[in-house]
Amino acid sequence: MRQAPRLRPPGCSRLTLLFLSLSALAFGENVVLKNGIVYRGAVDQDNTIVFIDDGLKRVVVRDSKIARKDPDTTFGHWEVFKLEQPLVLHGGSMPKEAFGIRTTPWNDRGRRQFEYRSAKSSKPIAMEQAIYELGPYKVKLRGVDGFWQDGRLSTKQIPREIVLSILAKVDHTNLNERRRVASFLIQAEWYGDAKRALDDLLRDFPDDASLRETIGNARTVVAQLESAQIKAELDVRRKAQQYHEVMNQLKTFPTKDVAADVLIEVRDQIRRDEAQGTADEGLAKAFRELSDRIPSDAKKAWKTPVNEMLLALAEAPDAVRDRFVAWQKVKDDPAIKDDARFALAASGYVVGADAAVTSLDLATNLWKLRDQLRAYLAGSDAGERATALDQLQTIPLPERPGQTVATLRLDVLTRLATRMTPPLDAEKKTKPGKPIIHRVREDENLAPTEYSVLLPPEYHPLRSYPAVVALHDGGGPGAAIDWWSAEATRRGYIVIAPEYRLPGQGDDYTYTTSEHAAVELALRDARRRYAIDGDRVFLGGQLRGGDMAWDYGLAHPDLFAGVAVISGRPFKYPFRYQSHAKLVPLYVALGDLTPAGPEIVFQNLLKPLISKAYDVTYVEYYHRGLEDLPEEASPVFDWMDRHRRDPFPKEFDAVTARESDNRFYGVVVREFFEGRTTAPEVVEPFGKNLKPATIKMSTSSLSNLIKIQTSGVKRLDVWVSPNLVDFNRKIEVRINKDSFSKPVAEPNIEPFLEDLRLRGDRQQIFWLKASWMSPGT
Repeated sequence: MRQAPRLRPPGCSRLTLLFLSLSALAFGENVVLKNGIVYRGAVDQDNTIVFIDDGLKRVVVRDSKIARKDPDTTFGHWEVFKLEQPLVLHGGSMPKEAFGIRTTPWNDRGRRQFEYRSAKSSKPIAMEQAIYELGPYKVKLRGVDGFWQDGRLSTKQIPREIVLSILAKVDHTNLNERRRVASFLIQAEWYGDAKRALDDLLRDFPDDASLRETIGNARTVVAQLESAQIKAELDVRRKAQQYHEVMNQLKTFPTKDVAADVLIEVRDQIRRDEAQGTADEGLAKAFRELSDRIPSDAKKAWKTPVNEMLLALAEAPDAVRDRFVAWQKVKDDPAIKDDARFALAASGYVVGADAAVTSLDLATNLWKLRDQLRAYLAGSDAGERATALDQLQTIPLPERPGQTVATLRLDVLTRLATRMTPPLDAEKKTKPGKPIIHRVREDENLAPTEYSVLLPPEYHPLRSYPAVVALHDGGGPGAAIDWWSAEATRRGYIVIAPEYRLPGQGDDYTYTTSEHAAVELALRDARRRYAIDGDRVFLGGQLRGGDMAWDYGLAHPDLFAGVAVISGRPFKYPFRYQSHAKLVPLYVALGDLTPAGPEIVFQNLLKPLISKAYDVTYVEYYHRGLEDLPEEASPVFDWMDRHRRDPFPKEFDAVTARESDNRFYGVVVREFFEGRTTAPEVVEPFGKNLKPATIKMSTSSLSNLIKIQTSGVKRLDVWVSPNLVDFNRKIEVRINKDSFSKPVAEPNIEPFLEDLRLRGDRQQIFWLKASWMSPGT
C-alpha cells in the first residue's frame, strides 16, 4: 500500500492537528435546490442547465430550480489510499457501452470478478477487477486481466468489512498511516469505527503526549458528529411515523462528549413526547368516563364504537387526536350536556371535528353511514352492495346551511371515506417488515394478477403512508422488494411490487396493455387494503423495470407524485408522451456506458425537458453500464420525500396512443377513433409512427366551468371534483362544442361510490360524471 496525499476531512476543522491539510484551493459548491435537496460538487453551467460533478456522478438540473449555491471549502479533500494491484493486461480501450453486467462479491484484497457484454462482442467479456484507490466517498477500480480503466463506485457499495480489512493492512508502526485511517473513517461517517481507531492509536503510541491531547480532542468531536448522525436518523424515523422506535432511541441516546445543545434538544424532545403521551392517555380516560355517563340504553348501543375509538387512541393517537377537538373545546362547558359532548366526540371521530354534531341520534346515523360505506366499498357481491347503497341513500343527515341535500350527502360520504381505515384492511393482516403476496381481488383476467407488499415498521391503518410501486428488473417482485426495502423501511414507505408479466412471457418488457393493467390493478387493490396516501405514490424501476417506469409513468401521470427511472430506456410511446413530464416529475439515473443512454436519454429527451423548466433531475454515473445502481436508493428517496401529486390540476394537456392509456385526472377515454391507437408490436422504437389522440382541459372558477378540447376521441367520460367547481352553483362541462349544464349535483351517489370502490384512491374523489360522444358517431 502506497501513501497518498493527506487530505483534510470535510466538516472537521477541529481535527486539524490530526491530519495533514492541503493548500489547494476549494473547487466545490453546495447546490441547494428550492425543494431542499442539496447536491455537492464542482459546478458547471451551459446556459440554463447546471451540472454538478462530485467525481462519482454528475447531476443535471435547471438553474431555475436552484435556491442558492454555497462555497464548499472541503469538497474533494478526501483521505485516499492507493492500493498496489499488479496488472496482467496493461493496454486496451474502454468499451463505449456495457450491459448484461454480472459481478461476484469483493474479496479482502479489493478484487472481484466482472463480466459484461458489448455490441462489439458476441460473447461476454470477463475479467478480474481491482480497487486501486480507496476513498471515504468513492473507490476507483480497473481491470487486472482485462482492460477497464478508471471505474468508479460509491464506497458504500463495498462491504464495510472489506474496507476495514484493506485499511487494516497499513503499517501499524507508522503513526501517519494510522492517523490517515482514522481520518478516512471520520470522512466516511463510520464514527464507531473511527472511535475504535483513535483508541487503538492511544494504546499503540502511549508515550506521545501531544498525540494523546490531539486524540482526546478528536474523540470529542467524533462523539459529537456521531450524536448528530443519530439525531438526524431519529428525525427520519419520526417523519416515518415510527414513534416507539424514536422514543426508545431517545432514552438510550449517548451522553459522553455530546454537545450540550444536542443533549438539551434530546431531553426536551423526550419531555415533549412524554407530555404528549400523558395528554393522549388523559384524553382516552376522559372519553371513557364520558361514555360511562351517557344513558344506559345508548351506552349499550355505543359499546363497539367506543371500544374502536379507545383502541385508536391507544395504538395511533397521533392519527386521531385531532378528531376530538370539537368535544375538547366544550368538555368543561356546563351548558353542554354529556350526551351532546359524547356526540361531538363520536361524530368528530368519523367525519372530522369541523363537521361534528351535538345530536346523539345524528352521530349514530353517521356511524351507520360509515359502516354501510365500508360494506359497499369492500363488497364483492352486487346484491350486498345494492343493500348498502339503499342505506347510504336514505339514512338521515344533519342539515347544513347553504348546502343542498345532494351535496351534503356527497360531502359526508367523502369525509367518512377519507377518515376510515381501508375497506379491506381486516381481510388479511400483514406484518410490517415481512413481504406478503396478494392476489388482486375480483380480478377477471384469465391469469390473476399478483403483487408483493412490504409494510414499514409500526404501520397502522389509521395513519397515512407514502408508497412506491416498484417494477422489477425481470427477476420478479422479490427483486424489486430487495432494491427498495432498506430505504423504504427507514422512511416509512409501503412498497408495492406487481408481477406485470404473463406466465411464459419471459423477462423483457413488451409495452402491452396487459402489463399496464397488472400494475394498475395491483395499485388499486393495494389502496383498498392499506393506508396509502394517493398523493404520495411514486413509480420506480430498474433495468427492464426502468423501461416500464418510463412508459407507464408518462402514460399515467395522474397516478403518481413522481417517477424514478434507474437504468431504464424510453422506447416506443414515451417519446410521444414526453410532454407529460410537465405533469409528473422525473428522476432519471443511468451509467454513461448505457447503450443508447446519454445520447438518446439525455441529449434527445431529458435535456430539452430540463430546458423547459420541467421538474426533471438527471443523474449520470461515470464508467458505469446498464446496471441497477443500488447507490441511488437513498438519493431517490430524498427526491421522493419532497414531492406530492396534484390530484386536481386546473388545466393540463395530454396525448394518448394506446387503449390502456385512457385516464387523465378524471377525463376517461371510452373509445378512440380508428388509427389514433397503435399496438406496441408495430410502434417504431421512438414512436414516430404514432398519431396520438389529444386532450386539453381547463377550468374556470368564475364560470364554474370545465372545458375540454379533444381530437381522436369518439367517446369519453368527465368526472367532476368539488375541488375544481362549486357544486352549489350551476356546473357546466363543455366538450369541444357540446355543453352539459347541471344546476346542482344529482342525488344519485352510485357513480361516485362505484368509482371510489374500483380505484380506491381516497385523495382523488369525484362527485359527478358527465358522458360525451362525438357528434355523428
